[in-house]
Amino acid sequence: MLDFAVLAQQCAPIVHATTMEAVVRTESGFNPYAIGVVGGHLERQPHDLTEAIATAHTLAALRVNFSVGLTQVNSVNLARYGLTYETAFDPCANLRAGSAILHDCYDRAVVAKGQGALALRAAISCYYSGNFTRGLVEDYRGTSYVQRVVAGARSLTDSTGVVPAIRLVTKRMPDAQLGDGPGTIRIPDIKKTLSPGSNRSESHPAWDAFGDYQCDEGTCK
Repeated sequence: MLDFAVLAQQCAPIVHATTMEAVVRTESGFNPYAIGVVGGHLERQPHDLTEAIATAHTLAALRVNFSVGLTQVNSVNLARYGLTYETAFDPCANLRAGSAILHDCYDRAVVAKGQGALALRAAISCYYSGNFTRGLVEDYRGTSYVQRVVAGARSLTDSTGVVPAIRLVTKRMPDAQLGDGPGTIRIPDIKKTLSPGSNRSESHPAWDAFGDYQCDEGTCK
């Protein structure tokens, strides 16, 4: 099995491997077939690629808002990053897309807050929610998304030209967020999988990594 740090360096060089690893640990628990449903959850996670692809097609046909893979890229953003349901579960392709989203958030955070820890935390919040503040607010777990990501970091180093590493925190927080919220969606019977439906017609900006916002003509809420 390829070491995650090596995979991250090869597929997501624009984000420090430590930061990318912390995000992936929080988002999917390193499960490349992970599917997170906004406002609900699957009764269990897919066991393999075939099941993951079948489930993604079924959710799309049902017009469910969901995210996929190691970095939990939202389904409405797949085409923007050159992904399909068949390719989105590939670890390298998924890391490449997730790192591009995080890097865009970081670039905008630096403009707003300057380089440093504040910008990095704002970028992680942006990756989670599309803005610089929501990910800093404690939720029902008693911690914020940013706190959970920072808790997953294992080292602090610096590398020019990439989203930097985040500070080491030894106290671990809960990892993957999959399976949150009310409602349960069953993994489909692969033999009876619905044909893929068209994506939602709403336009989502690149920063809305999880499709959490309703957008119309450039305005999101």
